[in-house]
Amino acid sequence: MEFDESFLKEISSESYVRKGIAVKYIEGKGLGLFTNTKIPKGEIVSISGGIVVSKTFYEDVAKKNGYDDYAYFIEDDFLIMPLNPKNPSPDWRMNHCCDANCGIVGQTTFVAMRDIEEGEELTFDYCMSESDPDYEFYLNCTKSICRKKFSGNDWKNPELQKKYKGYFSLYIKRKME
Repeated sequence: MEFDESFLKEISSESYVRKGIAVKYIEGKGLGLFTNTKIPKGEIVSISGGIVVSKTFYEDVAKKNGYDDYAYFIEDDFLIMPLNPKNPSPDWRMNHCCDANCGIVGQTTFVAMRDIEEGEELTFDYCMSESDPDYEFYLNCTKSICRKKFSGNDWKNPELQKKYKGYFSLYIKRKME
């Protein structure tokens, strides 16, 4: 029996991204993910794939070589990052927002937390997946509820836990228990 490889053209080598989603440049912010169609609440937006690396590898190799922009923890000692951190697949371009419209189900599946309108930027709150207490940066999400500063401890905030209930990564959910 001969194997027909034509179906492989339809499969992403790394991740799944819903049709109608595109990477666009945002002045003063960089690249972001936008939808060209309406996305109903609960629909899958993307499923991130990549390579799983140890925390040691991440800190000793990836960070030192500038490949740390697109990684997040999936366990205390393991992170997932794009196969090609210099040119990650579109799903890795989803930015942070303190008033996010996407959340996480499981470890790497991003879903719409509300109905998302055509033309909106797709965002998630990094507190849904990040727990490194040393990871901090100033925010530029431009929302009135912006926290101004992100910390890897934000997931511990009871208000954020309530706001994003059901949309934290499995890794963070286990930490909350």
